[in-house]
Amino acid sequence: MVLGVKADPQTYASYLRKKGVEIGERTTFFSPTTNTVDLTRPWLLKIGDDVQITNGVTILTHGYDWSVLKGVYGEVLCSSGKVTIGNNVFIGMHTTILKGVTIGDNVIIGANSLVNADIPSNCVAVGSPVRVISTLEEYKSKREKRQYEEAAELVREYRKEYGRDPGAKELHELFWLFCNDLGQLEEPWIEMMKLVGNESVSNECLCRNKPMFGSMAEFLASVK
Repeated sequence: MVLGVKADPQTYASYLRKKGVEIGERTTFFSPTTNTVDLTRPWLLKIGDDVQITNGVTILTHGYDWSVLKGVYGEVLCSSGKVTIGNNVFIGMHTTILKGVTIGDNVIIGANSLVNADIPSNCVAVGSPVRVISTLEEYKSKREKRQYEEAAELVREYRKEYGRDPGAKELHELFWLFCNDLGQLEEPWIEMMKLVGNESVSNECLCRNKPMFGSMAEFLASVK
């Protein structure tokens, strides 16, 4: 009751739709209480499917900078622009998206970015102001190379903290290192496979997967 329309991601998305913002399926505002969406011109904002909007993200469709010009020259010079965010986009924490910007499909935007220019599809962009740093394919290759190193660090630090091995829940994003059998999926892993609405594609991919290890136990034993 205290948080109102920002009580949870679903309530906030429904509220924005009622106000006139076009929002696709499975798009999530992970922290509605810290998200700012410009509703002065809701018809100028279009957000696609499977967009992940994290903590502290601000989306603007107008600017009030013209107030300074009015103070000097007396004229009212409107400042506004359509914002379009494509499908399957991740927007990192504390990013600001300015008016007049289009973000393509399959885009990763790093934390603390200032998006003041269009971002093409299938890329990774970061910075203030934002700039494209790699294609999505290049980023995928980098992530694949770092999976085991980061997984091993996670396990070592978990052992230090709790004195035991992590389980399926703690390894819910790392099971591709040791699993390629749909029949062996634990519940936390099944939830990961359902993300962004393409579970069938992920299922097919997993069956073709060639994991580094034959089991979770074998993976854990490899981490010294």
